[in-house]
Order: sequence, then structure tokens, then C-alpha cells
Amino acid sequence: MKITDIDTVMYDSPGRKWTVVRVHTDAGITGLGEATYSNKEPVVCAAVDNMKQELIGEDPARIEWIWHHIYRRSSVSGIWRMAGPVWMSAMAGIDIALWDIKGKVAGLPVYELLGGAFRRQVDVYTHFGGKTPDDTARMAKAKQDEGFFALKGGASWRDRNGLDWDTYLDDGYPDKTVAHFEAVREAVGPDVKLFIDCHGRFTVANSIRLARRLEHLDLFAYEDPVAPDDLTAYPKIRSQITIPVMGSERLNTKSQFRRLLELEGIDIAQPDMMYSGGITEAQKIAAIAETFHVPISFHNTKGPVGILAAAHVTASIPNAAPIEFVTGIDWRDEIIDHPLDVQGGRIVLSDRPGLGVELTETGLAKHQWQAGDPR
Repeated sequence: MKITDIDTVMYDSPGRKWTVVRVHTDAGITGLGEATYSNKEPVVCAAVDNMKQELIGEDPARIEWIWHHIYRRSSVSGIWRMAGPVWMSAMAGIDIALWDIKGKVAGLPVYELLGGAFRRQVDVYTHFGGKTPDDTARMAKAKQDEGFFALKGGASWRDRNGLDWDTYLDDGYPDKTVAHFEAVREAVGPDVKLFIDCHGRFTVANSIRLARRLEHLDLFAYEDPVAPDDLTAYPKIRSQITIPVMGSERLNTKSQFRRLLELEGIDIAQPDMMYSGGITEAQKIAAIAETFHVPISFHNTKGPVGILAAAHVTASIPNAAPIEFVTGIDWRDEIIDHPLDVQGGRIVLSDRPGLGVELTETGLAKHQWQAGDPR
């Protein structure tokens, strides 16, 4: 079997354009991957086009060879070990599609190729938010009533002089953040896992200050309290607070995660499968994290193909924490031939080959994004 073409399709989803990568073969089998990188998707598609020029004619079964060829060997479209989210997202889309092909050829779901099902249902968390604490609490309660037992909200911050955020001049709205999370905890009770996302926006001192004001709420995870430019900032925070620290979606390689783990900077590793190069690299990050007794929670603000890729890896590893799951896009399942099976706050994986879905022509015609569209 040989690769005959690689192309991309972007869907006009809110907040980002879901970017599906299709790897076509001379056997008539097409693999699906995802390469969504929020609001930078056309650039990622250009990177996929650059990479594909030397993958045409290659055997799609050589997944590890293809990954390393692009990452460290090629002088044509190679990354040359200078990993970044654009190039790693492009490679992730190709890599995930190759695993989908391998599963289709074998007649097995991807999780079986990764060692078999450690679990067949993958815990997920979804999101809450609102203008007032009461609004936020109502939304969190509604998500709990839908069956979700893990929920995430964001820390509050303000604009200053027209800037989106000034890390060094402001510490956000800690009073507002605490009020919202207190209202949520009261609404959903003690058994719901609550995450807070700081979006990497705080200094070390302000991260510690905020966390200490939230510790009485028994939060499950404190996500990206600082930007990962300096990994040594993470252990400075972790050593001073009791909320488990989670990070970072912004890292791109297993080596970066290994270093953060060696620094004892996180309690939960949070790779983004797109930004870190796909299934091939993600399963290695999970294995490294396991040696530090650290679970994996995939950052996963993606479309259904990316959601399934993260779910298949999570299903196959022992060190799993709930993965991210975006709700509220009611047409999501229109683009795939089998809707995602979400029951009681868990994704239930099928035994269909590969990732278990194909794209639908009707969904593509209705929701495809084209260059020149307003967003």
C-alpha cells in the first residue's frame, strides 16, 4: 500500500476551524486525522501541504519512520527538531490519519493497536461560565444534570488600557474568581471534580495568591497557572499550594514534558495531541508520565476526529485523568457517520476499525470553511 495524496478540510466551527487531515492510499483506504490549531488553521494546512510532497509513495504502515523522517531527518519539509505548535499540529494530523489507516487495514480500533483497552469508557470534563456567580452556578448545575461529573471554568481577568492582559500589572479579579467557584461548588456539591484554567496568564506570586484563596474548594486541578516559557516556575507554585497543578497544552514534545516532570512541576500532565505531534508522540508522553506516577489529561478543544484520537489513547493507558470535551456545538455529529457516544460524562468507544468514523458528504457541504469566509 502506498500514500497517493494528503489533503485537508476545515470546518467552520465556533472559536476555531476544525482541521481534518485525510491521507489517501492506492488501496482505496483513507485515514482521518486532526490538526486544529486555534485560529491558525490555514497556516497548519500549508504546513501539511509542505510535508506531503515527500510522503507521496511511502508505505502508510511505517508510522514511526514517517514521524521521525519529518521530525529530524528531512531537509525538504522536516522540522529538524525545532518543534512548534504549527508544525507539530500538521504532523499530528498526518500521524493520526496513519493510525486510522492501520486500524482499518487490521480491522481493529486504534486502542487495540496501542495495547488493547485498559478501559472502554473515557472520563471527560466539560466547561462552565457566566457573567455572575449565579449564572455560572446554573450552567455548572445544568452540565451536572446532563451527566458530567467533571467541570472546568476559567479564572477571571480584566482588560487594561485596551490590552487583552498584562501579566505584570494585574492579577485578574481574584475576588470574582473565588465568588464564581464558591457558587459552583455549592451548586454541584462535593463530588464533582472542578478544574480551574488560568490560561498561563499569571506571575508565580499571583498564581500562588489565587490558589491559596481557592484551596478550601477542593479543586481537582489548577491548569497552566503560568506560561511554560520557564518550566522552573511550575515547581515554585506547586511547592506552595495544595491544589494539584496541571500543564501544559503549550508544550510540543516528550522531551519538554520529561523536563517538566523532572522538575516536579505538575501533578497532572496535559498535552494537546495536535500540538505535540499526534498519537505516536502522545503515547510516549503518557509512558514517561507514568514513570513519575502522573496521570494524563488531554487538552482537547477539537472536533470529533481529534476527540476520538485522544479518547483512543486514553483508553489504552493506565494513567488516565478526565480529558477535555467541548459541548454546545449541536451540529458536531453531522460531519461524521457515527455520532460520538457520550454517556454519563464518559465517551464510550466502539469496536469499529481505526478511529471508528468517516466524514459525511452532507456535513462537508454544509459546514466546510472556505478561504474568504468571514471568520
